[in-house]
Amino acid sequence: MRQAYCKQRYFMLLTVLTLVGFSVLFVRQGMMTGGANAKSNQLAQLQTQVDGGSYLYYAVKQASGYVLARAAKGSDGQPLGTPLPIAQFDNSFGQSGSDAILSMQLSPDGYYLAIDGSSDYGELVWIFTIQQRQLTLTPANVMGNFLHWLPGVTSHTFLYRPMFPLGPNAPQDSTGWNPGLWVVDAETGAISNIDITMPSAFLVDAVPSPDDARIVYSTSKGLGLGSDVWMMNRDGSNTTHLFALPGGARSIAGMFAWSPDSTSIAYERLSDSPTPFLPAGLWLMNTSGMQQRYLADADGGHGFALTWSPDSRRIAYVLRTNVGDRSANFSAQSLQSAIAVVDTSTGQSWTVASQVQTGLQMSSNAVWTSGGKKLTFTAYNSFNLALGGTPRYWSAQVGDQLSQPSVIPLTPSLLSIVAIGS
Repeated sequence: MRQAYCKQRYFMLLTVLTLVGFSVLFVRQGMMTGGANAKSNQLAQLQTQVDGGSYLYYAVKQASGYVLARAAKGSDGQPLGTPLPIAQFDNSFGQSGSDAILSMQLSPDGYYLAIDGSSDYGELVWIFTIQQRQLTLTPANVMGNFLHWLPGVTSHTFLYRPMFPLGPNAPQDSTGWNPGLWVVDAETGAISNIDITMPSAFLVDAVPSPDDARIVYSTSKGLGLGSDVWMMNRDGSNTTHLFALPGGARSIAGMFAWSPDSTSIAYERLSDSPTPFLPAGLWLMNTSGMQQRYLADADGGHGFALTWSPDSRRIAYVLRTNVGDRSANFSAQSLQSAIAVVDTSTGQSWTVASQVQTGLQMSSNAVWTSGGKKLTFTAYNSFNLALGGTPRYWSAQVGDQLSQPSVIPLTPSLLSIVAIGS
């Protein structure tokens, strides 16, 4: 599901710019995958062996607030039972209507879970140490956004966008609070800063390549000013401006997703608009920012990750099916969605799972299984803000544009879920 989700962070960016003078929607926030999360396909395929098994992680709503829970993971990426609580968030997090979990992503080494949450006072990141079962705010004394884990089967470092210092113990350099893009070690909390030559508030999204050699990122200076896309080496050197999108419709670049072979980057062009949930365009480019191609219309604003097939040929994405319903432009709970696939070589796209197959309002969180022949996804009706949601796992045969989609349920509905981890 997750993180970063760009549009949500883009609006947060605009708020920050206003404050400094430069300038929950449960389905969107609780179901996000890292968001934006461009690496959900890679993480989902890892068979993480921790505490004697492979698990899926959830946030569950209880009277005391949000509880972290987990269930054993099946061969199709589905839970094999009811998620069982393993940790309680402190300070009654989850009791307020403004509390939400935006993304939950397991580190590639399987020992840490990053949880990006928000409340009325801002956004924070918890790191859950799986073996010790401890929840800790990381980095400490900072408000900001989890973006993506750095790749590698032994990796537990992540990209982070710092927003505000919290108190005198916030990390600072010799000139004060001047952060760019941070690389944070989940084990030690150690921070290294990558200078992006502009305030971190301008950052929209940043995603490392599968070989951990480069980072693609986008920036925007405010509403109506469009965005810029950049590429740099992993250490911040050799920064190159790839292209700019002028202000206007679909001019905020984000939701970057590298192909597994590192030769192409899919991304979304989100609307540069105060309307939060307008549809987006799904585009493809090479790693130099050239050979730009429009592929399809996708859902925009909810932070659903683009997911590459293992052979780097197809992309699964969330398709909004009620484009004509203006209420869905403003209300996340009004969204109606399906799972669609586009073939990057032919440009052909088709729906593989919709309300017709599941009988449920929304579909998201697609993960490739069976060597790229199937997709496991969740379908659900809009979440109840007080009680959480009841998502159910399904499997869809991908086939091709002419195939009759085959969609079957994998699990019963889960109860009181507010967030699903990748």
